Amino acid sequence: MAIVTNSLEEMKNFKGKTDWERVKNMTEEEIDYSDIPLFTDDLLPSRKVYLNGELLKQYEKKSVEVPLDFDIVSFFKSMGDDWQEKINEALMQVVKQKKVLT
Repeated sequence: MAIVTNSLEEMKNFKGKTDWERVKNMTEEEIDYSDIPLFTDDLLPSRKVYLNGELLKQYEKKSVEVPLDFDIVSFFKSMGDDWQEKINEALMQVVKQKKVLT
């Protein structure tokens, strides 16, 4: 397999296969969203949700001091530098499960 390089000018002259006129005229019902994942909290790295530039929801974190057993801290620290985030994620799973059960 050969690697082909193109100049910027050559790239500008490439024609894509997208029928942009058809795309512009599509109705909402004609758009296939089946390959887009469900929107979940796990997909929010910025922890902020915007719609049309307007902030809808901001996830806040609060630092607290919680005494934890040595084994718990050791277990999560063994998972890497983001061990505190992993504790938060584990606790969030418990909260979500509790909401479902009550």
